[in-house]
Amino acid sequence: MTDFSNEFFGQPEQQDLQRRADRIWTLVKNDPTYSCHGRAVGLSAENDIDLVKQIAMSRLQGVCMAEGTPVEAADRRREGLEQHGLKTDQFVDWQGGTASLEAAAMVLASRKLPDDLELVHVDAQTPGDDLAKLDTLTQACGVLLPMGAFIRGLRRPSVCLLARDRKGKVVAATAAVAQFHPDHRNADQAWWGMLATDESRRGEGIALIMGANSMLAMRDLHGLGTFFTGIREGNAPSEGLCRKLEMAPTNDVHLMAIDPDVFAARRLTK
Repeated sequence: MTDFSNEFFGQPEQQDLQRRADRIWTLVKNDPTYSCHGRAVGLSAENDIDLVKQIAMSRLQGVCMAEGTPVEAADRRREGLEQHGLKTDQFVDWQGGTASLEAAAMVLASRKLPDDLELVHVDAQTPGDDLAKLDTLTQACGVLLPMGAFIRGLRRPSVCLLARDRKGKVVAATAAVAQFHPDHRNADQAWWGMLATDESRRGEGIALIMGANSMLAMRDLHGLGTFFTGIREGNAPSEGLCRKLEMAPTNDVHLMAIDPDVFAARRLTK
């Protein structure tokens, strides 16, 4: 059987981060406190996330996301992280459920990908060259492709879709991963997004069609009917697309801690 445990993507520093995350995930994957969709291991505690654990994970891994931090607690947590010399980054939590699936079905009932594009489901049989092309696309769009073992569905239930043209060029992508432990209260919720479209194909509505496809595929293949994504405040295109799929912002944020001595980049992804 082919071993996909060494497929890491992005810039060299991001690849090193994914290598560390993969090793850490091996140790903590059975603990509901931790979650991962293939970029880095984060904290998803049932109640308030332990600040000491977030600091420790950031020191060890380079970054650590505190999933679903209540907005009223974010400033206090950010201050605590920065007092320990860590940098921070933040995304607004957007979520969708039944209405999003209905909206996705309506999108696909009325629209389809351009005739020159083929929709491809990534799995264990997908050639590595296809993922290399996908990595080229996501890097060009400022998006970090999760490690291969995750997007192939070998670590957690997942869907990764790419669209390629007749010349074999990958021009669009989307993904969703059931990142939470089965015993976590959010076990029925999938991380969703990773929307990327080649600059030459923007304006054709491809991202909306791709996103609708990945939502419905997660429901049909894995039985997950609720979704969340993180959007950087002020990212109007992403907000507009999510609204078309009946997703809405919550009162939570995803607060990331970054140890600049381990991971020098200011951001993990767009």
